[in-house]
Amino acid sequence: MDHSDKKLLTANASVLGPCWVPIYESPVGFSVQHFEAAMLNIIHQPNINSTVIMRADILRENIFDPDEGDTTFTSKIANEIPKFQTHDDSELLLRNLKDIKVRQIPDIPDIQFTMRHEIVRRVIPRNPFKDYIINQTCLMLTDNKKNNLVVYIPHIDSVEETPYYLPPVYGIGILYNDFKVSVHYLPFGFETPNCKELTLLKSMTEQDRPIRIALRLLNTATKHSQGRKLGYEKRVNHDLVVPQTSFQNQYITLKKKYSDYFMNNWSESTDPRKHVFEDIAIAAFIIEYWKLNDFEPEKFEFRDLGCGNGLLVHILISEGYKGKGIDARARKSWVSYPSKVQQCLLEQIIVPQILLDQQPMSSDITASISKQQISTTAEFPKNTFIIGNHSDELSCWIPLLGFPFIVIPCCSFGINGVRKRYPPRKNMAFKTPPSTYKTLVDHVEDIALMNGWLVQKEMLRIPSTRNAAIISCEKIPVLANEPEHIRRIRLLDIIALEGGADGWVENSINLMKSEPKKH
Repeated sequence: MDHSDKKLLTANASVLGPCWVPIYESPVGFSVQHFEAAMLNIIHQPNINSTVIMRADILRENIFDPDEGDTTFTSKIANEIPKFQTHDDSELLLRNLKDIKVRQIPDIPDIQFTMRHEIVRRVIPRNPFKDYIINQTCLMLTDNKKNNLVVYIPHIDSVEETPYYLPPVYGIGILYNDFKVSVHYLPFGFETPNCKELTLLKSMTEQDRPIRIALRLLNTATKHSQGRKLGYEKRVNHDLVVPQTSFQNQYITLKKKYSDYFMNNWSESTDPRKHVFEDIAIAAFIIEYWKLNDFEPEKFEFRDLGCGNGLLVHILISEGYKGKGIDARARKSWVSYPSKVQQCLLEQIIVPQILLDQQPMSSDITASISKQQISTTAEFPKNTFIIGNHSDELSCWIPLLGFPFIVIPCCSFGINGVRKRYPPRKNMAFKTPPSTYKTLVDHVEDIALMNGWLVQKEMLRIPSTRNAAIISCEKIPVLANEPEHIRRIRLLDIIALEGGADGWVENSINLMKSEPKKH
């Protein structure tokens, strides 16, 4: 719904009482139940309202339910100060984090509200070295009829303490009232006669930032409430493999360490705004996955197959992990890394050992490429973890190599190195035909399952629409200790089902002669 033509209501009286200043109002077609459900979701996910915000950690929650009974929750992190690894915590911008007491609003004379929810959340911005981490009270009040009020009260004491991502007011009220939604501000100093902040709010225009924030809050509330009415369901669910908090804390840490330098010193022709933050996010996810599954840095190595610009390899090595990145073509950025990283970036093609066991390379092939330009999977240490980050031709191969892995598919290729579109899964109902990308992701997952892996799938929080990750670090129990000859038979059967791998080596050699892709 377009609210750009809405008129300011600041000259009017607020239905919430004389302390409040009304900003905007919009007629709506959804019920109070839709509004309540949408706003509870937004309370738990404040990033919906602002791209500056990363998440909220719920510290306290009181639910008042006359039918089911009241419940109270206090998080074990309520009295902890957020920490981000490898950084001096004094760099973090923190405001009143020990204040976890629920804040309240003045009585509303014309509507008999009762409290439904009291929540204290900790708002974590995307860059807590630039924007303050604060606590914030969120209230939901109802009259059990046709009115519902959501109030946000940051735990700050003055306009000067207001973080950038909030309007400079004591509280924000978002009211559902008889098929209308409106936004109201409660100024600092509302208790005092002739409140200066109230007068200032009433004098603001549409161009002032607090007013623009109010319009955005109105848009978000109505959009998400309408979505609830229409039965909108999230297309994807995140954080199924690695907890959101762990990932995002690691991401903040790595971004602080690496983003500025590489944004300003990017050697490739690709857009650093995409690639730098994407690789930092992937590194954060992988590191937290390794921690979760007890991959201790000194007890394994990684191999990043199709490593491209090498930034992911650089970050992982710099964070204390051992490993190498392998790509058919060196990149300009490789020489910009420290020597210990450059030594771990190899310009080679990958040849699965199973192919050499079946048919050694012909003399024509060996004449066109040196042994130093070939990496066979037999050379990988037994304690290897494979990474395939948009590794294209290798995506379907990675679950077949016999090592724990994460593969993030991008372009669709067969195991012979030729572009291929995979058919949709059988016996699956689709409202619309699935994309080439969707069928590729499904196929990589199916190959992993056929090869006996216990598969996990995650939609990564990265700036890319191709963000599905297929991950596994263990086989299903009955196959965990199967004899080698049985494993080889299964592998050969899968290769046959895939149409064979004839031409893989030749196509890989051709990659060395072509321009790198820019994804």
